Amino acid sequence: MVLDFRVLGPAEVTADGRPVRLGGSRPLIVLAGLLLRANRVVPVDELGRWLWNDDRRRSKGALQTYVLRLRRALGDQVAIRTESGGYLIELDDDLLDLTRFRALAVRGKAAMDRGESRRAAAHFAEALGQWRGPALLNVESDALHRDEAGQLAEERLRVREQWADALLEVGEYGTVVPELTRLTRENPLRERLHEQLMTALYRSGRQAEALEVYRRISGVLADELGLDPGPSLQRTRQAILTGADHDTAPALYRLGVEPQVPRQLPADLRTFSGRECDLKALHALLPEAAGAGTSTPIASIEGMGGIGKTTLAVHFAHEIADRFPGGQVYINLRGYGPGEPVEPSAALETMLTALGVPCEAIPGDLDGRAASWRTHTAGRRLLILLDNANRTEQVSPLLPGPGCLVVITSRWQLRALVATHGAHRIALEELGDEDAVALLAATIGFDRVARDPAAAERFVRYCGGLPLAIRILAVRAAQFPDLALDEFVGSLDSDVLGSFDLADGEGTNIRSVFSYSYQALQPSTARLLRLLGLLTGVDFTAPAAAAVAGLDVAATRPMLETLAAAHLLAQPRPGRYQFHDLIRAYAASQVDSASEGDAALDRLLGWYLASALNASRLMRPERYYRLLELDDLEGGLTFGSYHEALDWFGEECANLIAAVHLARRRGRDDVCWKLAWLLQSYFVTRSRLDDWRSVFAVALEAARASGHRPGEAGILSGLGVVNGVARQYAESRRYLEQVLAIQRELGAREGEARAQYNLAMAAHNLEDCAWAYEHGAQALAIVRELGLGHFEASVLRALGDICTSMGDHEQALRLADAALAILGPDGRPVDTRFTQHTRGLALIGLGRFEEGIACIRDSVEMFFAMDEQYEAADVLAQLGQVYLRHGDAAQARECWLRSVRLLTELGHPDADDVRAKLAALVVVGV
Repeated sequence: MVLDFRVLGPAEVTADGRPVRLGGSRPLIVLAGLLLRANRVVPVDELGRWLWNDDRRRSKGALQTYVLRLRRALGDQVAIRTESGGYLIELDDDLLDLTRFRALAVRGKAAMDRGESRRAAAHFAEALGQWRGPALLNVESDALHRDEAGQLAEERLRVREQWADALLEVGEYGTVVPELTRLTRENPLRERLHEQLMTALYRSGRQAEALEVYRRISGVLADELGLDPGPSLQRTRQAILTGADHDTAPALYRLGVEPQVPRQLPADLRTFSGRECDLKALHALLPEAAGAGTSTPIASIEGMGGIGKTTLAVHFAHEIADRFPGGQVYINLRGYGPGEPVEPSAALETMLTALGVPCEAIPGDLDGRAASWRTHTAGRRLLILLDNANRTEQVSPLLPGPGCLVVITSRWQLRALVATHGAHRIALEELGDEDAVALLAATIGFDRVARDPAAAERFVRYCGGLPLAIRILAVRAAQFPDLALDEFVGSLDSDVLGSFDLADGEGTNIRSVFSYSYQALQPSTARLLRLLGLLTGVDFTAPAAAAVAGLDVAATRPMLETLAAAHLLAQPRPGRYQFHDLIRAYAASQVDSASEGDAALDRLLGWYLASALNASRLMRPERYYRLLELDDLEGGLTFGSYHEALDWFGEECANLIAAVHLARRRGRDDVCWKLAWLLQSYFVTRSRLDDWRSVFAVALEAARASGHRPGEAGILSGLGVVNGVARQYAESRRYLEQVLAIQRELGAREGEARAQYNLAMAAHNLEDCAWAYEHGAQALAIVRELGLGHFEASVLRALGDICTSMGDHEQALRLADAALAILGPDGRPVDTRFTQHTRGLALIGLGRFEEGIACIRDSVEMFFAMDEQYEAADVLAQLGQVYLRHGDAAQARECWLRSVRLLTELGHPDADDVRAKLAALVVVGV
């Protein structure tokens, strides 16, 4: 007799194709529950809840009767065993439609991973063929449906999505569009289905219909959940939209001189590109300048060497020259560059002469010349371009009388000119990619750029968006018109600065252009600049700059302000500084010697390590800091609170990651893995999974290269934890088993205890509760032997979670209370937040619903208080499930909405699961 067990549709058993009579609806509920947990123990309490829908008047005797009926109906071919605390049905995988469905889905996923999309589609279709309707269709148990049917429907829907993905890969749009259309109607908030339908319609040439799908789900999400579409759905829409699968001079007349009208502007550049916002700001000065008022508008165009200050000023001047009939005066003040800066007195003599003032009429002293200049310019509506100024003191005497417009260019921030004369500062930034590519195309030809737009973008990014660098490199590329642009970019020297030299004068040699600013610095400030060039992070602070230079912060701040004023550093916001990439390369090239650079690097890495240690200890005091052997480390920042430490990690995360990589490249392997290990305190708080994995991969290489076995174990442990957070439980366990082996090899008892603790949680995640409890018990024995009180509380809490999963809620509550007792009545959130969650689950399992909910809500508030957004979101998602099981769909919805918003903001994959739960609530009319 061949038996077949089915739960995917009406629950039933057939023998040789004929239904087996089970003796009523109650035995069917028991059988369905056992089949859903085939080959695992199902606690009596859980079976009772499914039978009597949470009614307290449960009968163990009745349950035993129903089990007896099942045994009689099924005969000797299938064993239903009585186990401690529950029952277990032994069943071969091929006898149950649910296990067949899951096995076929796994095969389909494996085929997709191998790129065998058509075979994957066949496996997925076969898996879906196991379904004969909604799961447990004929099972009369509200509790069982709440607990299980929704999850099974979610599994089915995910396989449908995978089936659709496979058909999209092979171009079977005609097959997939009707099914996706039906599924999106049934699941109006399921974003992945809508995304697939949009893709299928678009690839079928039905772009308008694809966009209508987006408009429809956007409206439903807004109306039902108050949410915008998720990032993936928005990217699909953008890809569809873009087609991607992305007057008078009375003073002169009194002198008997005919006034001259100077036309001194340099030639405008034919290939000018971009700067629309900056041009708009300059044009905004014109109405006031063109009138006969008493003011003198001043525009100060500022920026680093090569940024295009003079080019913009000259282009603007040519655009508006006809609005200044008095003429245009131009002078290069040589504030930066070869030769000495032009003295104000000499500049005034040159400009007065340009207006036709006889030499003998020009006063000899500076004040006299400045007064004469104002007299002869008043009311003439002149445009005056003062190029390459170095300080406010150089240009202040050159300001004309009213009715003129002054445009100044400088590498220096002319802040005093703003304060004393109301100048309008226009700080130039690098060109955006679009404008930079347009500038490149104007030099080498639009056709050449159009043939390989990706190479053109790489070209301008290599130049850092710096107009002068683009022009220099474009001239070099133009020498080889038949060479593909990507080949030209690939041929560039490893010496980046060497690429920007036309060997035809200092004006087209980027090193020379930058050197003018560098040489104008005081020696101590120049030293700071070149040492800062060793930094590889995105930006830096004054304390980091002080560390790299070996100075105190008070001495460093004024030098940083000088470098920012000289546009050698940018200051995107108060207290933080950053380099342009080419300036950074120039600064680093000026380091006097390898020893100077090595000493600066060691100071910087030591400062980062000390600061990260101080921050981590505040955030995660329970970690195993003895591993680092850094008890005497000094010199880093200190923090007054948990949130100060968290904020510092947030601000410095990119720099700390860069420091990990820098330490590895420069052979500081001990610093590399230790800094990475400390970063885990931040990564776990903010759920930075991708950064966590990539940083720890580098750190593992470093720990092994240094031969530091405890360090290797620490990094492997971090890799185990991150894979657990990412729901890659088998991979997590693999790493943690390596950790346990190393700790036993070293005889490190505390390390072994921590490895056992982590393995307990990994096994728990894999639903291997027996192994989980065994690992936890071994960890507990060691921590009690060593007297590690706070860690003992963590282990007790983990054992409590395992007991909850095993259905032993009384023991779970005892363990949670024991953990809280160790932590004391005034336990801080950093110590008690997880244990409160454990206690709440145990209380709910014991039927003390209100007490349990209160504990879990307390834990959520603690996670929020510590800015642990992922943990808060995860517990809210669980709490929503608890509410739903107890019939409170409104509270479940509230919890899931809070959770999905947090997870979406974090970019965590769990967001899709919670969105699906919300969508299921809408489908059933909640």
